[in-house]
Amino acid sequence: MAGPLRPRLRPLEIVPVASKGSPLFALRDPQGFCEPIVMPHGAALVAALMDGRRTLAQIQAAFRDRVGVPLALADLKSLVGRFDEAHLLQGDRFEALRRRIETAFLDAPVRPAAHAGRSYPDDPDELRQQLADHFDAENGPGAIDPSIQPDGLGLCGAISPHIDLYRGGPAYAWAYKRIVEQSDADVFVIFGTAHGPMGQLFAATRKDFDTPLGVVQTDRRFLDRLAERLASSVAGRLLDLDEDELAHRAEHSVEFQAVYLQYVLGGRRPFRIVPVLTGSFDDLGGAGVPPAESPEVQTFLAELRRTAEEHRGKVCYVGGADLAHVGQRFGDRWIVDARRRAMQERDDRALLAAACRGDAASFFRHVAEQGNRSRICGLSPIYMTIEAAAPTHGELLTYDQAVEPDGSACVSFASVALYRRQGGEKETHHGDPKQRTSGA
Repeated sequence: MAGPLRPRLRPLEIVPVASKGSPLFALRDPQGFCEPIVMPHGAALVAALMDGRRTLAQIQAAFRDRVGVPLALADLKSLVGRFDEAHLLQGDRFEALRRRIETAFLDAPVRPAAHAGRSYPDDPDELRQQLADHFDAENGPGAIDPSIQPDGLGLCGAISPHIDLYRGGPAYAWAYKRIVEQSDADVFVIFGTAHGPMGQLFAATRKDFDTPLGVVQTDRRFLDRLAERLASSVAGRLLDLDEDELAHRAEHSVEFQAVYLQYVLGGRRPFRIVPVLTGSFDDLGGAGVPPAESPEVQTFLAELRRTAEEHRGKVCYVGGADLAHVGQRFGDRWIVDARRRAMQERDDRALLAAACRGDAASFFRHVAEQGNRSRICGLSPIYMTIEAAAPTHGELLTYDQAVEPDGSACVSFASVALYRRQGGEKETHHGDPKQRTSGA
């Protein structure tokens, strides 16, 4: 099978796969254009050498230098051809696939459930059972009380994880039990992490979200009014909410919230969502510029608040956000052991305390002063949720860590309820949050 003479691997993740025999690695596509491919260590090393600069002969030489054994040219050509056919390499074959997939997404009226069947069941009955299990009183918050009618006087927002539902499901349940029992909002503005690059800080989509449990409608009128307001100011005109709509195609951080909202509210009362992906704030932190001094951030927040005030119903804000990503898989040199987990939990709880105070500035400063060494991927959506909801206090509902059995990686996450007291007086609620550490 033929392939490019200077093969260049696309921006893929190479991650170890649990195996009782020889080490295996998976090539995963964070952009979701192709399915993961599992391969032995040698093939994964060859893949890592495909940087677009090395010729086949240079890849052979580099492989021999690292492993000490030769790599036959015929075997290398075969591997390159297989990678190319699987759309793992940059080139004409992948570009044709990318154009087909992106055009189909933009033309579709509904965003497909991209992660159904992978991160959660695609069968409706199986999914309902899985989500019901998340409310188990042992690991979760207990079942939703159908007799409770939300008064809507306190809860103004929530922070929920965006880790896959198999590992983080009960943590979602803590946030969504509060939402269904304490919020009478009919619109939920969801801030999700954009895990891929974006040209803008914020990306919206006007597409409804399909889920195995039914379609979640997007409030297009709300988004249209927000876009109109942004266009009326100089800083706002710098923000094109449609420019990065393609970032929504495979992104899970909003999709998982839509699934959960459909489960707890579908058939209970009408609701719509306003899906917004937020780009990284790391550049702001690296430049020593807090979001409060960013014209784009502050203009977006100001016009979002005005749009929410014009809305005839009620608005609740949800941040779909995880916390730390640490361990060798994420670039650290150390194994995540009990001591490291405890250290990370202390730091995460200090960070979450700022969120529970409704103090977005301190939340951002805590991460920025550390150079985001823990890789808090939820920095921007949590900041935006706090600022948009303007809570006077919050409550940490649960904290958890998903740890790989070999200690190579740890992802931490939490659920927080945000409240706004009448009169604006601040009061911090720490509560007695459920906490556990789960294996990933």
